[in-house]
Amino acid sequence: MTNGFCLLNFSFKILEFELIRKIYDWVLHWAETPYGTVALVVLAFTESSFFLVPPDVLLIALAVGQPKKSFKFAFYCSVASVLGGIFGYYLGMTFWHFLKDYFFTYVPGFTQELFSYVQGLYEEWNFWVVFTAAFTPIPYKVF
Repeated sequence: MTNGFCLLNFSFKILEFELIRKIYDWVLHWAETPYGTVALVVLAFTESSFFLVPPDVLLIALAVGQPKKSFKFAFYCSVASVLGGIFGYYLGMTFWHFLKDYFFTYVPGFTQELFSYVQGLYEEWNFWVVFTAAFTPIPYKVF
């Protein structure tokens, strides 16, 4: 039974990797199209609020492919990311009171006590948490 579970778990890990690889390849293919800049803006906006794939992959591909436009791409990516962050904040502010019961009931390990504890830590150390998040590879959505 244990071997079967390990094999099943390993199969899920392979499927997760294959899915991530397909998403990665899909993001990279936009660098080879005339819509690369638009895709970068959409990806940066959605990633900063809810999507999981960072725009860095596409930004690097576009900047390497067109070095003279690299600062323009970085500017568009930054602006879209900030706007997406504002949108993500709006989503959380608007829909949290509808969804919090779902999270406390169905997400393992997500309790009201833990949430309140982390919220208190964040309120105490908010500047340093955000400052640290800006310089680490930890997804910004976590903060």
